[in-house]
Amino acid sequence: MSGQGSEEPNRHGRSPGARGGLRPPRRRRRIILAAGAGIAAAVALGAVVLSHGVSGAPSGPVTAEQCVATRMEMGSAHKIPFGERVTCDDAKAAAKVVKVTAEGERSAFDFATRSAPDCPDGSDGVVRVTAGSNDRHYWESCVRNLAGPHPGDPGAGGAMISVGDCVNAAFGFGGEKPCSEPDWYGKVIARVQAESACPASRTLETMTLSPSDGRTAPPRPVLCLGHAGKIIGSGDCITDPTLVLGEVSRADCTSDDAVAKVVTRVKSTGECPSGATNYLSTQNRYLPVICLKKLRPTLGERLRPLPG
Repeated sequence: MSGQGSEEPNRHGRSPGARGGLRPPRRRRRIILAAGAGIAAAVALGAVVLSHGVSGAPSGPVTAEQCVATRMEMGSAHKIPFGERVTCDDAKAAAKVVKVTAEGERSAFDFATRSAPDCPDGSDGVVRVTAGSNDRHYWESCVRNLAGPHPGDPGAGGAMISVGDCVNAAFGFGGEKPCSEPDWYGKVIARVQAESACPASRTLETMTLSPSDGRTAPPRPVLCLGHAGKIIGSGDCITDPTLVLGEVSRADCTSDDAVAKVVTRVKSTGECPSGATNYLSTQNRYLPVICLKKLRPTLGERLRPLPG
């Protein structure tokens, strides 16, 4: 997120074990992803949410609202560190569990690469939480730092990709980028399981997260991108696409560089409205046709005339 995970996420699961009892405080470490983790968390909440050992330290399964002595920093989203559970008033407390996604046993494959779990928006990262420094059992948990900065805040450029984050055009290689930096390609308005679930009235393009391990698909792998960054939308003007490699470039509509104005984006040329004179095809499959009103001649014929 070593297991690695990125803004490419995933899951596996087990049922929670009752490892607590009334023991002296012990510590715990990381987790693997699991579809059954939601059940595990529910059992923990119903059974031993606030059980404590004789010293007052929490015992039993790790649950939401408990604290860990591991802080997530910017750029650490691709790693899943181990962390020890502590009381939230402990001086070592650095982050709070917001969701338990799975549990497992520490093994020789702790540093394998794989997709990250499905954490709530605002999570700063994932920690495999143990009850003690020598404990091999862990609960993989989405956490948020007790104090800022928060890598998981919208647009911050860290943690898992979620609503409000910005991404590079070459997403498979570049990934998330802080929105405060220049030259990001698009902004996420929704993260969903399939393109059909994107908000139709606001989505112009989509990106799909790839499995970080090459096998396991991330949860909600489709990023719905709106009219922001380098994504062209209604009202924008464009430069001559003959002179551009890659995506179409935006131009000042009052300048001589503007050769056409975007009327709308649609799925097929037959959907272009009557005010459009030309169209441009893009490689993005969500709304691949840009309907245009031509303003000036172009060097090439990439701006194709619409029938009629």
